[in-house]
Amino acid sequence: VTIKKNEYTANDFYKEYGKKEWEESNVEQKKELVEDFINRRVSTLEATNIGLQNKPDIAKKLVDRYHVALVNVTYEELVAKPLVSDELLIKTEKYIIEERLLSHILIGHQAARTQNPANRTVDEAFLLAQKIGGELKNGASFVDYAIKHSEDPTVLQNEGKLDWITWGRTIPAFQEEAFLLTKGAYSRPVLTDFGYHIIFCEDIRPSEYSLLNEEELNEIIYAISRNTISSKLPQAAQQYDSTQFANYNLKYNDQSLQLILQEIEQQTNKNKISGQYKIDLIDLFNGLQNTGVVAMFDDKGYGVKWFAERLKMVPNGKHPQITNLESLKYAFNIIILQYLAIKEGYKNNIHNSYAYQKQRDQLYQSLLYDQYLRWLVNNSEEPDSSDVREYYRKNKDTKYLEPDKVAVREIKVLEKSLADSLLLELQYKADFIKLAEQYSKTNPSGGGSITPFTKGKYNQMGQAAFSLNVGEISDVITNLDYTYSIILLDELIPPEYIPIEKVYNRIESVVKRSNQQKAKVEGLKQLRYKYNVIINI
Repeated sequence: VTIKKNEYTANDFYKEYGKKEWEESNVEQKKELVEDFINRRVSTLEATNIGLQNKPDIAKKLVDRYHVALVNVTYEELVAKPLVSDELLIKTEKYIIEERLLSHILIGHQAARTQNPANRTVDEAFLLAQKIGGELKNGASFVDYAIKHSEDPTVLQNEGKLDWITWGRTIPAFQEEAFLLTKGAYSRPVLTDFGYHIIFCEDIRPSEYSLLNEEELNEIIYAISRNTISSKLPQAAQQYDSTQFANYNLKYNDQSLQLILQEIEQQTNKNKISGQYKIDLIDLFNGLQNTGVVAMFDDKGYGVKWFAERLKMVPNGKHPQITNLESLKYAFNIIILQYLAIKEGYKNNIHNSYAYQKQRDQLYQSLLYDQYLRWLVNNSEEPDSSDVREYYRKNKDTKYLEPDKVAVREIKVLEKSLADSLLLELQYKADFIKLAEQYSKTNPSGGGSITPFTKGKYNQMGQAAFSLNVGEISDVITNLDYTYSIILLDELIPPEYIPIEKVYNRIESVVKRSNQQKAKVEGLKQLRYKYNVIINI
């Protein structure tokens, strides 16, 4: 795709949607993915062109999101990256640009991590795997041996084939051996937690990463290598945080913290009385007076309003729950650490790194795309009365024609014996309205009259109503709530149109939503021409 003379390759596309997702999508889904790829870019261009990024609220959102991203990238650079060995990075760099079509035969043993471990020792499994490997190298059929010997539960479906595998997608011991193999070669027995594997490399081809430029490739190399150090990260991050506090000489004013905590407790108790269980920390912090300096670090003092301002970067749903002094200090520690991470990010030039700039671009595009769609909606045509009347006219017969209705009177009582007695009186020509006024639980002052209704309402009583002729009286009806009814059909009302006045507001909302959707579709369509979008079919 070319947009405003900028060329985007398949590789650019896969970075956002993934090659696997594309290959598994049907034709319609693929069309939607390409549309989305283009729409996001032309919308961002147009949003920038009309200056949406300069609106104060949007500019503030961008800055907050950039800061959150810088915090994350700073921790990656200063905490995670030092844990990844150069040896692993070199090995990943070597193998990441290719992928292999692999198959395997799994020989289990008693200690293997499988649902039904084989009844053999580790040594016996090794000897069997070694024997099978030798026979395969001498020309035995891999598929026949896989079906006969492999204890992989999926072997009958895939005959041992594992599909195309890239570096970083399997457990270390397995991939170390697999990526040493040449095309058509078998491995020695490789021990993992699942047993011994005999690996066959059927083919080798360039991976999707082979087309990346140097910066992109380095980012992927690190991301894949990083998976091996995940278990070490919590301790490393904790050590880094402690060092940060020491380096910046963090000290809290415990008297100030107690005052803040007392106010939080008082506000929490007030809210509970009114049925609320969360307090607005930003409002509470901004409303506090005479709390003084809350914390000292980097030779400066910070008050509670500084913490309130920093808390605005955090979505309301993720604001901390503060119940005691420990949780208050923990919440303030997080705010300070985020602030220090941003400071360290600029100090170490991380804000100019490829990883951070890439995240900034993605955040900018994501927010401006959403804001431009909102702008299109807000600038869509407002419906007037003629639009509403035209919609009503076109849809009158399908949406606003009410079906047959019945108008009935009901004598509803609590006892069956009373209902039977009243029915007998009616059969001897007693006045239905007078009996309803005297006995009915339904609208006695109105002679038991019920608002006209359509088929499907009032269960047995409703069914009975539609079986009567005008002026007829029903038998005693047993209702679901264990009451008893007798009804008189007053009137059979033929189908009639709902007056436009009754549905005007509803139609206005429908037309408005339709105009908004049309504005989005047309707006995006026009941008295709404005920014000269060319798709290489």
